Amino acid sequence: MRKLTLPFALLIAGAIQGCATGPHFFQHTDPTSCHEPGSDEWWAEKALRLPGERQRCHKGKIWPARPRSPEPEQQLKHIYHSEHYWPLPYVCQDRAAVYSMMEMQTALGWQEETTLYERHFDPITNQLTRAGELHLDRIVRVIPPERRAVYVQSTLDPVLDDVRMETVNAAVASRSSGNCVPVSLRDCQELSRAASEVKAINEMYNSSIPSPRLSSAGSSGASSSTP
Repeated sequence: MRKLTLPFALLIAGAIQGCATGPHFFQHTDPTSCHEPGSDEWWAEKALRLPGERQRCHKGKIWPARPRSPEPEQQLKHIYHSEHYWPLPYVCQDRAAVYSMMEMQTALGWQEETTLYERHFDPITNQLTRAGELHLDRIVRVIPPERRAVYVQSTLDPVLDDVRMETVNAAVASRSSGNCVPVSLRDCQELSRAASEVKAINEMYNSSIPSPRLSSAGSSGASSSTP
């Protein structure tokens, strides 16, 4: 068996050191860091580097063409970790973005569902109508606790808004049984219809339906098919 020469032994030692602390052969200091190479602080600093290919300029061209991080590459152990657990952590960021958008849409939907609109108040007394009381009962007793909140549509009149807020606060206090249900004013536009209007439209639709009629072609065909 041949003996290892000194240069070859030094090369192996440098490779082992590079595997332990990164691709810094025969280098005991890291000019890009203020920590000692191989220490816990040094590894924690290198772990913050983003995985993936780096963007470089070669022969007047940017490689790759798409934007990439210009930071130094990861250490070998960190590259193995990134490839082993791919597509983490980027898939977590994508999922969080989708969940955030869905939660925003869900919250806005519940806000529409728990709003007392103009139609829920009497235009003269500014008290809750029967429809408003039923809607408030549903908000206080049926809506899930994490979505339970009462919103009052603003009339753009501070005096009138104060009167309606007092009415709603008193109604909520008599129905909540000690549970605190927040009541807040909301600048919004009514997008739905009142129940009376929906009922009138439905009655007009039913009254306009023509009576069933049998066409002459259908009656002749039925008579000819009779034995």
